[in-house]
Amino acid sequence: MERYVQQLLEDIVNATENVSWPYTEQEQDVLYWISEEDEDKNAPIRDLEEWTGIRKEQLPPAKQLTDDQLHLLLHALIALLDAHNWLFVLQTEVPERVQYETIRENFDQEAKVKLQHMGFFQMCRPGTPYGTCALGEYCQCQFFSDLFAGFTDEERTPEEERAAELEIELTHIKRKYGDEYMKYYPYHLDPDYDDENGNPYDYGFGDDFDNDDDSDDWWRK
Repeated sequence: MERYVQQLLEDIVNATENVSWPYTEQEQDVLYWISEEDEDKNAPIRDLEEWTGIRKEQLPPAKQLTDDQLHLLLHALIALLDAHNWLFVLQTEVPERVQYETIRENFDQEAKVKLQHMGFFQMCRPGTPYGTCALGEYCQCQFFSDLFAGFTDEERTPEEERAAELEIELTHIKRKYGDEYMKYYPYHLDPDYDDENGNPYDYGFGDDFDNDDDSDDWWRK
């Protein structure tokens, strides 16, 4: 299996470095621009297996791979998808074996070929019930359903709205960053962290922010 994995990695790297774009030279020019809406509407659609040259059947099931082999293949596949602007994006922490199996299981999908705006790898097929896709308990659809469950059409005071936003944001970062969520704490939504100007600890600028040394003519001194 080791020899096979090494050959597969070489094939994936080669496909990553040699992306075939079905666009004219004008469309690939850096000065050519199209809105995200128009590009999404008019983007060519390609079978991902044919476009990348990597087929789902080439990817061994996760249970056949060692942790090291799976790690290398997962990150090679993510780089491959990035190169094709068909990004694999997760909003929560997901074990690498689940990530790999999700990509492997859904690799036989169609992709929109976009040059200027991001496209996103589809992690489950349309109509798949929550919790039954390859992500299982890490289902992203369920995550967003839970995340926005707190939204309501009823009128709320600014304070109530802020409290609801804080709760939603905390739910999101706890799921995404786990025990390290405090590194990303949304201080700007928590009134307990407000200073007299309504900013959380004045965003770290302190009293020096208004110091004369920060004026526009500092360079003359």
